[in-house]
Amino acid sequence: MSDTCSHTNKIDDFKCIVVSSEALSDKIGWLTVRCRELAERILPGTCVMVFPSASNDPLLGRPFAVADVDVIKGELSVCYMVIGRGTEMMLRMSPGSEVRLRGPFGVPLPSVDGKINIAAGGAGIATFLYFAKKYPEKVADIFLGIPGCGYEKYAARISELIPKVRIFTDDGTFGEGNSMFKVLPKGLGESEKIWSCGPPGFLKALKKHYEDETEKLYFSLDKRMACGYGGCMGCVVETVNGQKRLCADQSLFRADEVTDYGN
Repeated sequence: MSDTCSHTNKIDDFKCIVVSSEALSDKIGWLTVRCRELAERILPGTCVMVFPSASNDPLLGRPFAVADVDVIKGELSVCYMVIGRGTEMMLRMSPGSEVRLRGPFGVPLPSVDGKINIAAGGAGIATFLYFAKKYPEKVADIFLGIPGCGYEKYAARISELIPKVRIFTDDGTFGEGNSMFKVLPKGLGESEKIWSCGPPGFLKALKKHYEDETEKLYFSLDKRMACGYGGCMGCVVETVNGQKRLCADQSLFRADEVTDYGN
């Protein structure tokens, strides 16, 4: 498995129209904007930066993986954790208002020859949604773990996009149970991989679960990011091969290569 697209995205600023911004739980929001030129340039796994204010306060944009694209409508969506003033401002955006997005940036998800299993925690699944939607034949199973009560609307949105998703809730109030670790596949085939994104504790648990198959487990990591170009070194992660920039060097990291699990 290799990245077939290097960091050659042409990064621009775009004036977008807000279609909707809504809370899908008390901690997760979903923003959809219309901008055909940007939507047509998105590849699975690439990101955009949302600037929630027309002023310089806050100064920096908020970086998010693009969760969904509707090329026909010229729309794209990001899923975000509501943690701080910038994302709270995003949640208050009104339909029809204008918002600036920058992108696309990041290294697209790699092409695959075999099958991919996706295991994600919380909003971490957003990184893989567009891939799963665009290449359903490449995805064997999708597992999503979320807290439970209060996340019904979020679960419904993910299920609407990817009907085959298997949802597990910490409190067991809905879904298939309280832990995906009881059903995650083991003894993966030669061309089978696990892609994952989520909180550091979740990634560490996955690495333990696949301790005999770490070469088949890949992480998409989350770090604070300032520029999106690779210049500020704000999104660096430590690997056995040295420091890597999330926005410019690599989209997925093999579990046995990573010593830093992100934020």
